[in-house]
Amino acid sequence: MPRAKTPQERQEIRELICQVGERMFVERGVNGVSMRDLTAELGLSPMAPYRYFKDKAEILATVRAAAFSRFSDTIEAAFASGKTPAARARAIGTAYLGFALAEPNAYRLIFDLTQPNEDQYPDLAFQSARAKEILSRQSKDLIDAGLAPDDIEEVTHSLWSAAHGVCVLYMAGKFSSADSVREAYRNTMRWLFMGLHADAQTQSRSTSKPVKETQ
Repeated sequence: MPRAKTPQERQEIRELICQVGERMFVERGVNGVSMRDLTAELGLSPMAPYRYFKDKAEILATVRAAAFSRFSDTIEAAFASGKTPAARARAIGTAYLGFALAEPNAYRLIFDLTQPNEDQYPDLAFQSARAKEILSRQSKDLIDAGLAPDDIEEVTHSLWSAAHGVCVLYMAGKFSSADSVREAYRNTMRWLFMGLHADAQTQSRSTSKPVKETQ
């Protein structure tokens, strides 16, 4: 009778399945990967993955949750490193691009792939919400400092969309090098921050009450 695997051995196999799954999901798309494909790539028996995961959807959810967690850890550490709102914004922007360049497969899994009933996977739902909360926290930080207009959701979406757009263009081969995408990213974010600051100033002037003259 085969020896039962220890908890550590089981965890190592789970992690191996996730590592291979991450690459295959990105390369082939979710529908292009079957459990049989995974087992063939791993050299396992056809039923082996079912000892560790319910189905392919659970593997995908686990892989995406882990990717979200690494992404959130990266941008949260960057946010904590800045001493001013502007410095924190620059740090989180640099970290965002750095993650996309260092872990393109994970980045694609986070933002390019979705799956039905994500709320059925608590860790995935938590990590996804955590990432958005950190980016929303950055927006509130800028708003409180008068560097962005008072609309957390719109500011968050604007910054996120700009950052994501540059990353996707790089992954599509539209930049010649990592240095060129970094320069484009810096310019994009600098111009966006200038626009947000200008909008904040306009909003402040439009909402300030005129001072009554004393007789």
